[in-house]
Amino acid sequence: MAKLILHSGTPQEREFELKAGTNSLGRGDDNDCKIDDPSVSTNHAQIIVNGNEIWIKDLGSTNGTFIDHSQVTDGVLQAGHALRLGVVDVVFEDNLPTAITVPAAAPVPARVRIAVPAATPEMAAPPAGKTNCKFHPKIAGEWLCQKCNELFCPVCVTIKRTNEGTSASCRKCGTACVPVKVNFVVPKEKKVKTYSEGVILLRCLGSGFGAAMLSALVWTGLSWLMGVDVPFLFCPMAGVICGYAVKLAAQDTPGPIFSTIAVVFCVIGSVLGKVGMIAVTHLTINTNTTYFTGALGLILGIYASWKIGGGE
Repeated sequence: MAKLILHSGTPQEREFELKAGTNSLGRGDDNDCKIDDPSVSTNHAQIIVNGNEIWIKDLGSTNGTFIDHSQVTDGVLQAGHALRLGVVDVVFEDNLPTAITVPAAAPVPARVRIAVPAATPEMAAPPAGKTNCKFHPKIAGEWLCQKCNELFCPVCVTIKRTNEGTSASCRKCGTACVPVKVNFVVPKEKKVKTYSEGVILLRCLGSGFGAAMLSALVWTGLSWLMGVDVPFLFCPMAGVICGYAVKLAAQDTPGPIFSTIAVVFCVIGSVLGKVGMIAVTHLTINTNTTYFTGALGLILGIYASWKIGGGE
């Protein structure tokens, strides 16, 4: 049975058996194989098991999926291949009997071992005050470019593995990099405060009302400055403002209730804006063209507030 072994040789070692079909890999909790590493995307890759054929498919990950140091979008897994997900290395071991063959494919890897690269004895001192990768602030800098004097993670350097050991070179200047050991602490992500459903509803009502007042003031002010009324533009503006206000207050929670709130306050903001425009400009042009453009603008505003506010 093919399996994934995480953190092998450590007290945190875990095993995941690969099931027939699709096996998801990533940092998210809903993955079949969860890899808790900041360089691994939430949904990083898939390993597909189809009989005796096994291959890997990248899911548009941030730091990429590599086979033998070459970035791939998909590829057949063969014994001896070196995989890397972000900065996490994957080493294949083939424990299948030699008599077993696979048609049109290499021998199926019996196990996938995830391991952290061993530290090199000759460690250089990192630059003062630097611990993270130059391009990935949430990842420790493991390699120091002696010319750029910058720290890089394994993704940002060109790594070569030989029988004599592991070497790396800077992708920017080509200078050989030396390994470093830093006391890196992963930055704590800011926790978003969560609210109950009742509080969220009150937040949406308050934010929608404030957005409607803001839309009316902007409409009135622009009409006064320009001396004209353009409901075809002002109504969609009110829809966008009210939609975003409700979306933020609802903590990006989709649903028809929040979209309805956004639509209601979009209409309120549009009506108040129209009244404010008449009060400051005294424009009362009533033609078929103004009615048509006004109605079209209101429809666009309602649509914008509905979609932005969370409607499907």
